[in-house]
Amino acid sequence: MASILSDGSLTDVSSLSSPSSDSYDSSGNSSPNVKLRYQKGEEALCYHGPTVYVAQILDTRIIYTSKVGEVGPQYHVHYKGWNKKWDEWVPESRLLKKTQENIDMYMMPRKHFMMESSDLDLEDDSDPEGGGDKKNSKLRSKRIRLSVDVNIEEKVRMVDEWQWITKNQLIIHPMPREKTVDDILKEFLDWYLERLRERNKITKQQELDVEDDVEDFKEFFNEVLPVNLLYRFERQQFVELVEKYPELSYSSIYGAEHLMRLIVKIPDLVFSVQMKEEKAEEIQVLIREMVEFIQLKCKPYYATQYEPADPAYIRIIWEY
Repeated sequence: MASILSDGSLTDVSSLSSPSSDSYDSSGNSSPNVKLRYQKGEEALCYHGPTVYVAQILDTRIIYTSKVGEVGPQYHVHYKGWNKKWDEWVPESRLLKKTQENIDMYMMPRKHFMMESSDLDLEDDSDPEGGGDKKNSKLRSKRIRLSVDVNIEEKVRMVDEWQWITKNQLIIHPMPREKTVDDILKEFLDWYLERLRERNKITKQQELDVEDDVEDFKEFFNEVLPVNLLYRFERQQFVELVEKYPELSYSSIYGAEHLMRLIVKIPDLVFSVQMKEEKAEEIQVLIREMVEFIQLKCKPYYATQYEPADPAYIRIIWEY
């Protein structure tokens, strides 16, 4: 019986040699001393490229020998909400149990630059000597609403972009972008540090802190893009880009369009977590400066070409 391995090559499962007659067979049955971690019909978390998605186990098997790929248990998975053309056999190493802890750790944005709770949150609300509330208010975590102000030209551009992609069934072209998020954030960092130096003398440590903040923001972009920054019509393009450029981070593929989508979503993302007021103020300043930079310097970086999607692409989108 021919079967497709996780790398796409064909093998004859029935002819594979087994280390023992009662260890595993191709249907996934096991001996009492060996147990499959995942069962047919179970939902699990599965890596597809660098990102984790919810998948259902359709079938199981064991590969005893292979010149390519991993030997051992394999699982035929269907990614929830995806076209069945993406169903594939994956090794056990690409799967995680679908627990809330794993969902929070591997699927939800970790919000590096947002700095959630710390031991300071446990501080008592009262101060025996009085005035403690005022002194410590910036040290306690709470939900804070930030603001992002973009000019009318940028708002019109984003509405047009939404129309072109979601209604006119166009996709941003070319990809990867000529100026990627990595490039833009590097330019922003140089511009922002120069501006800070012109305003007042800053220490080397303060410069390093700003560099860390921008790097954290880039990591944050890479985490939230698959979940928060794609229109439905762009998801197939995302899958194809990840398969074509597996070595690249999302910030090395996407550009100013998706960077601005993140910036305007920052208030909601910040409000969704407990955060210290002092940290929220730092984020507010960084985002305000970033918006100013993008509006001053990045207009040429936006797409001027939107490519019509071919019928096969559109069919896959609407079969999701």
